Amino acid sequence: MTTDGYFHPESVEDLQRLVESAHQRGTRLRVRGSGHSVPGAIYNDGFDGRTRLDTLVGQQNIEVMLDRLRAVKITPDGDHAIVEVEAGCHLGKAPYDPTGTSTWANSLNYQLQQAGYALDDLGGISQQTVSGFMLTGSGGGSLRHSVGESIVELLLIDGTGKLHHLKRSNPRDQDLLDAAQVSMGLLGVVAKVWFRVGRTYNISGQEVTTSFLDCPVDLSGDGDAEHPSLAQHLRDTDYCRLLWWPQHDFDRVQLWQARRIPARDDFEPRPFRILTPAQSLIGSLLMTILGNVDDLTLVRGKLVHWFEHLDGAVDGAPDENICHGPPLGAVSREELLESVKQHLRRVVHQHPDLVPGVEAHDDALRGVLDADGKAPGAGWEDWVGDALTRVIRLAIEGGLDGATGKLLGRLLKKYLPAIIDELLGFFVSKGEKSFEDSWMCGLPMDNQMDDQLWPTEFTELFIPMEKTKQAMQKLCAYYTADGDTELAYRRTRTYACELYAAKRSRAWLSPAYGADCFRVDPFWFSTWAGSRSEYFAPIWEELRELDFRPHWGKHLPEPSAAWRAHYRKVFPKLEDFLKLRAQLDPKQIFVSSYWREHLGIGK
Repeated sequence: MTTDGYFHPESVEDLQRLVESAHQRGTRLRVRGSGHSVPGAIYNDGFDGRTRLDTLVGQQNIEVMLDRLRAVKITPDGDHAIVEVEAGCHLGKAPYDPTGTSTWANSLNYQLQQAGYALDDLGGISQQTVSGFMLTGSGGGSLRHSVGESIVELLLIDGTGKLHHLKRSNPRDQDLLDAAQVSMGLLGVVAKVWFRVGRTYNISGQEVTTSFLDCPVDLSGDGDAEHPSLAQHLRDTDYCRLLWWPQHDFDRVQLWQARRIPARDDFEPRPFRILTPAQSLIGSLLMTILGNVDDLTLVRGKLVHWFEHLDGAVDGAPDENICHGPPLGAVSREELLESVKQHLRRVVHQHPDLVPGVEAHDDALRGVLDADGKAPGAGWEDWVGDALTRVIRLAIEGGLDGATGKLLGRLLKKYLPAIIDELLGFFVSKGEKSFEDSWMCGLPMDNQMDDQLWPTEFTELFIPMEKTKQAMQKLCAYYTADGDTELAYRRTRTYACELYAAKRSRAWLSPAYGADCFRVDPFWFSTWAGSRSEYFAPIWEELRELDFRPHWGKHLPEPSAAWRAHYRKVFPKLEDFLKLRAQLDPKQIFVSSYWREHLGIGK
């Protein structure tokens, strides 16, 4: 074990010996991929992925990282190729790989593209390891294409250290292969994966941002020939995802869609860009401030990474999160605050009713809000915009004491539901963007949303495709809250809900097992105050009757007998999986308390 608290095996044999040792000693063993799942789904009890060696003295658990198992071997097979990939290989570059060794050049996607081949689909990001992506049932937004269908072999090390080389072509391997493909590390450690891939391709598409009702798709109805239902559009489109911003008086939908086009030697990409660097920084700042209005003194402590990105920007530096694109450019704090000030002035001019509210607090707040001590005079609207900018400056510079921070936060919170449209409109503007790109750069459109600037957590719910309209109608009713603006804001907060689809899978614990699915992903911004579980819980309850299946790597409902019964209802092969699990791992070396409680694994 190295000083980071992990074992780093250098061969399949090393990995096998680790498992054998854990079996002999009755020690728990878990494997980390890229760390994109929730910590409980990844690690052993009492470990969060960052604990150093000096705190592990006497601890028996084994944490494994497969960063030294990244080899890729491509063997042509007619118009296709068989690709043998070691489990620690990332799909794309992982910018925050803790070992600092992940690059585009050693990623699976890059090596496939260089050889003229491609995966059929990718998720919204490509930073995951091959094994982590597979074992949690992850996938991209397509009902026509699936990475899982390309898997033809697995090398699995069970809980006794025995190797199982499973082949799709061997009828005797079918059940174990279908069980192991999505198994969260509970059946064993996947050491290698083999894919059968086709020739490379490019994509062409557009993103259209409209209101809910103006969306080209009928989002909550039956649709017609010119305005298809959401379910029909998802079926008819090669690749599609929607970001729904359901806030009261904002109400926007971003429809991203793409189709395959042939690869050409003279192809010139026109990459999709979600935000400019300045928009990304300001958006991240606003999300943090708006999520901590009950106590603005908390803001500065939650902006550590934000300051790193602001102060570390170098003019002309490439964005290493994505394959290609415009340089990041240098953005100073003063330039950002000036942009914020001008935007807030426009907001206040659009909402003159804000002014009397701020004026009523004038005696208590003047010393904090008015930077130069001058009275606002006739230019109240600009003064309020400047004053709010002053609040932001003080929040990020740590200049607010507790009482003032809470007072200003209450003032901002009072008016937030009324001005949310203009605030979010700064980085979610209506219009259309078109793009053309390679599959490896274009399909993972969210790679450019930096994990540190936009630290997003979510629960991902897979719903039978035929219940898409029902799900959308339930969500519409939940988010509108019968017209109660304050309750609606508490339910939506300031982030989006992602909507897309998943093709049916034969993997026993895949959330798309046996049927095409509609996926609902409510987002939570990690710097917000409050409880993410309390935020997600009402949505879980709203959609429970639609028999949703959860993505195993994302936030799950708190474990309970009721939710365990739900999983047994919606995953018909769960009992078979648990019986097989007990056979392959008799000493339960792969079972953490997290999985024991969620799945009901007996001791």
